[in-house]
Amino acid sequence: MPTQPEFGRRMRELRRRAGMSQAELAGPELSASYVSLLESGRRVPSPEVVTALAERLGVTPRSLLGEGTGLPEGTEGEDEVAGGRITDDPGRFDLVGLLLKARKAEEEGASVTAAEQLTAILDTYGDDPHRDVLWEVRWSLARLHGTNGRVDESRTLLLHLFDDEYTRSSAERLERVARHLAELGLGNGSLPDGLRFAHVAWTLAEPLQEASAAVRAGTVLVNACAWGGHQQWGREVADALVARISDEIPWPQRSAAYRESARLCLLNDDYAQARTWFERALEQTDPQQDVNAWAEAQYYLAIAEFLLDEGLDEQAVERVDRARPVIEVLGHTSMLVHLAVFEGHLALRRGEPDRARLMADASVEAGSWPAVHEVGVNLLWTARIYRALGDTSTAAAVYRRAAELCEQGGAMHFCAYAWRELAELPTPQSLMDGAEGAQ
Repeated sequence: MPTQPEFGRRMRELRRRAGMSQAELAGPELSASYVSLLESGRRVPSPEVVTALAERLGVTPRSLLGEGTGLPEGTEGEDEVAGGRITDDPGRFDLVGLLLKARKAEEEGASVTAAEQLTAILDTYGDDPHRDVLWEVRWSLARLHGTNGRVDESRTLLLHLFDDEYTRSSAERLERVARHLAELGLGNGSLPDGLRFAHVAWTLAEPLQEASAAVRAGTVLVNACAWGGHQQWGREVADALVARISDEIPWPQRSAAYRESARLCLLNDDYAQARTWFERALEQTDPQQDVNAWAEAQYYLAIAEFLLDEGLDEQAVERVDRARPVIEVLGHTSMLVHLAVFEGHLALRRGEPDRARLMADASVEAGSWPAVHEVGVNLLWTARIYRALGDTSTAAAVYRRAAELCEQGGAMHFCAYAWRELAELPTPQSLMDGAEGAQ
């Protein structure tokens, strides 16, 4: 680990020499305020942070630590990626160079090429003794496989890392792997896996001094609790998560934390708190930097305002009108279906049954996506539209499908909702009896 404040002074000198601002050096993973704290000596970075900063400054981690000659990357004397021990082993130098080449390809948007390069490293150096560097290779490849849609391969690699002794020797490494396993589960229809690994990540991250790690892990756990129906637990985590948010946390993480905490409240019928946290998420979101997050915050805030039923319908409609073009351009199936379901319920309230049915039909016809528990919950809300329209046969079919998907994805709380509401639907005989009684 570097000794402060010498490290901070050297970091500032190299940054200024490179003509970079603190925000530019921070990149998407860190924040300008955190870089400032490093330079002033009020924070001590982890080895992973040292590596990331060195890459952006165009020097070796060894040079950034003040232990080298200040030569740029690719010169003699490269050090390891994840450890902190300096070595001049030529084999190690080759490994690190190949890893950095693959990471550069990833940064330039060539994720498939980067994955191929990382796979080639493992094929060639898989039995190499430099396990710390190979750990970083497997970690990077697992992330890329997840990005490229190769979910099973990503999960296999992550599970291998999760059980690795080298991973378990570091709470930071174990938290990283557990969090990504949780995100993989939540995004691909395995809510129990998502909940399990999110809990591990939060347990590991919460005591860490770096607040951003706790915020990232807490955000994933809140998401898992929301879909899993763990209301009390989820709210406790959400409150602790929001309490950890500060200006030191990069704004994308702040926005995501507020959005997931708000969505938990939305799914648990606490619409007032959902509205408050969605408003904070919107305040934290820069549409110039992440228009997707901005549209999502606008859309969900509109739902909260609609469900509050406090005369905010028109305001909700205006928000949706602003978000709709972005959602349509991005073309994410899940958001398009969310939008159709919401507009169906809005049409019901406005007394527009034909439009409500049109939106419900669009939701059903849109099909599925990997997060089947989320699909099931959307169909649950769609079935409620058919029920309100008096179409009990279609409502019953959609309720059954919603229950099946919620059970398949592990969202048993919402599965129970679907079966209960299905049981409450009037039967054909009860409808006939009601008609006879009216006569």
